[in-house]
Amino acid sequence: MLLGEAMVRWVPDPASGAPTTGLNLALAPKAGTSRISLEDRAFDASGSILVPHASLEAMLAQASGQHSAGEAVTLFQRLASMAGTLLRAAGLTELLESVMGLVTSQIPCQRGFILLVDAEGELVPELVWEEQPGQNPNPISRTIARTAMKDRVAILTTDARMDPRFSAGESIKIHGISSALCAPLIVENQSLGVIYLETSLSKGSFKREDEHLLSAMANFAAVGIQREREAKFRQRLERYHSPAVVDQILKSSQNKEAPALQAQRCQISVLFADISGFTRMSEGMEPLVLAGILNRTFEAMTDQIFSRGGTLDKYIGDAIMAFFGAPNPDGDHAQHAIGAAVAMQETLRNLNAARPEGYPELKMRIGINSGEAFAGDIGCEKRMDYTVMGSTVNLASRLESGVAKPGQIVIGPRTAELVGQDQLRQLEGFTLKGIEQEVRPFEVLWV
Repeated sequence: MLLGEAMVRWVPDPASGAPTTGLNLALAPKAGTSRISLEDRAFDASGSILVPHASLEAMLAQASGQHSAGEAVTLFQRLASMAGTLLRAAGLTELLESVMGLVTSQIPCQRGFILLVDAEGELVPELVWEEQPGQNPNPISRTIARTAMKDRVAILTTDARMDPRFSAGESIKIHGISSALCAPLIVENQSLGVIYLETSLSKGSFKREDEHLLSAMANFAAVGIQREREAKFRQRLERYHSPAVVDQILKSSQNKEAPALQAQRCQISVLFADISGFTRMSEGMEPLVLAGILNRTFEAMTDQIFSRGGTLDKYIGDAIMAFFGAPNPDGDHAQHAIGAAVAMQETLRNLNAARPEGYPELKMRIGINSGEAFAGDIGCEKRMDYTVMGSTVNLASRLESGVAKPGQIVIGPRTAELVGQDQLRQLEGFTLKGIEQEVRPFEVLWV
């Protein structure tokens, strides 16, 4: 984070992982600004310097431009406290509440807002704080908020109505906005939103020290917000992908929020697997026994899909849908899909051999088809799923439900073309409802 003319970084303690406030504070000067004397300082691997606690006050005072070392240390202590609070927050809502609580405890104001950028690039209020709830229903100045985010600098106006920068703003004229303070939430060169504070002139206008403090706190808050968003995005990815694929997606995506799962057309192989006759077998089972069998089976099958870079689309009752080749392109998607299918059949055979006495023997039908499909996030704001659609998907489903017999793996002609016809047996051609051309599927000879 920026502290005056310096960059400040908190380094986790090796033992606890918590941010430290003493020996492990790293301080590095910004290029082109007043510099700190670095003689006899030890640089770490990142090029920062580890600041000894004994010289902390003097260096902070020099770096921040405060009137005294004591004021600099007070600022540092506030920010260190904030870092610990944000690390302990569970979820974005709790984090934003913690940020606003810390801000309003340090900077007296009448109203406070945290606005975050939505998918359309608009600033949306995510949290509103009022000293006297319900006393001031007036909107904030969008002019000030947008300017702070666009210019990526904090804005302080002691009287917005008289400030030539903002006096033309409609909300300022209509609602008589007086003293306002706004700081952008920036991390990794990305604007996430703003923290916006207001107060009336009768309460006293904001000061330059408040601007410095809010800027520093906004930098901390931005890191925390990004961390929570990335954690949420990772959790979503882990529903569909193996840990290795999740890491690859996150590394290749500059914006961790969306681009990795944006809608696209891609070449994939789709796999449907269904436990044959399970509905009939389960009629006399206790619910907990039934759930235990399904969960053990699905976990074992999913492991085989993930180990070959596949994406789990969904569980459908006693069936599984998966695909290979999206979101990360895979030139060998057909081979990986067949490899997963064979491993799934072998795994089910081993599970049957080890099943408790009295448990039914399970058999599985698998259908695979390859070709072009549409892949992307589908759903609404409350529930979004990454899935695939198109005729390639429909044929894979038909091969599983209408062609494959228990214990069989049946693949479409395009899949056979991609992998070669070794270990395959061509089946009789037939037509399927909704598909004009005759389909000539193949059976994978896996046994």
